[in-house]
Amino acid sequence: MNQEKINFQQSRDFGETFNVSVKFLRQNFKLFFQCVLFIAGPFVLISAIAGAFYQSHAISIFSLTRLGAGAFQNILQQFGWAYLLFILATMLASLALMTTVYSFMIIYRDKGPDGFTVNDVQRVVISNIGNVLAVFFTFTLLILLILVVMVGLIIGIGSAIPVLGILLAFFLVIGMLIVFPPIMWQLSATYLVKMTEQKGVFESFGRTRQVMRDNFWWTWVIIVCSLMAVGLAGIIFTLPQAGYQMVLMFTHLKDGSGETPVAFLIVATICTFCSTLLYSTISVIMGFHYFSLAEKKDGTGLMERINEIGHTPSNNDELHY
Repeated sequence: MNQEKINFQQSRDFGETFNVSVKFLRQNFKLFFQCVLFIAGPFVLISAIAGAFYQSHAISIFSLTRLGAGAFQNILQQFGWAYLLFILATMLASLALMTTVYSFMIIYRDKGPDGFTVNDVQRVVISNIGNVLAVFFTFTLLILLILVVMVGLIIGIGSAIPVLGILLAFFLVIGMLIVFPPIMWQLSATYLVKMTEQKGVFESFGRTRQVMRDNFWWTWVIIVCSLMAVGLAGIIFTLPQAGYQMVLMFTHLKDGSGETPVAFLIVATICTFCSTLLYSTISVIMGFHYFSLAEKKDGTGLMERINEIGHTPSNNDELHY
């Protein structure tokens, strides 16, 4: 059965961006989640297992036997090797998931629906490992440097003038609420630009800034709404885990037991695995938002359609939305 190909090079408003993302997922549901499951799935599973063991460790810290003397030191134990392993596994899973989604969108744009397989997507993922790692390590170093400078600035000002330090921290939090969603999109879209246009890391980031110019608040609304929608949908998977975790914490506080049953590890792993896979839909929305802004900025798709006026139409489904 032939399906019409979704045109990526089209400027879309708020509702159209969400509609085309849903249409894209519905049209390619089986193959899309096969790719996510078989390519990114192993990394997500490792992250979910690491998260389950970390949560088990954190629950045991709040047991009655550990809340006596040295409670503060016990709480700090949450940030040990289990936490570090969980963070590293989560970052690796996020990279694998995002790369898989963007690779799927790239090959779909070239071949259309039903024109490729999981192995084709895997080859695109493998060919872009270098691009993804280059962006990741560059951004990681820059973010760490910025955080060190900001924390040092707050501590320095707070030590000299405590009130000013508190005000600075407050306005910093407000500023992050405003700036973080568009920055989050820019960081994610940089990977897509790097994979599709083969630019340098900073050049790719500059490209996202270029297309987002005059569309800052538009991007803010789309990303915030996407996070809220996926977060609400993810409650289906997080509620069983959260409920089980609360029961264990109250049980430990009552009987002083610090042991976590294997059943909790299984439930936490399954719930985290499913909720993480669900977040792959955000990358789809981010991808379509980039292509929409790029088309609005460049008008490449519009010029192609204008040039095709007067030509004999072919049976190519790429011209259809």
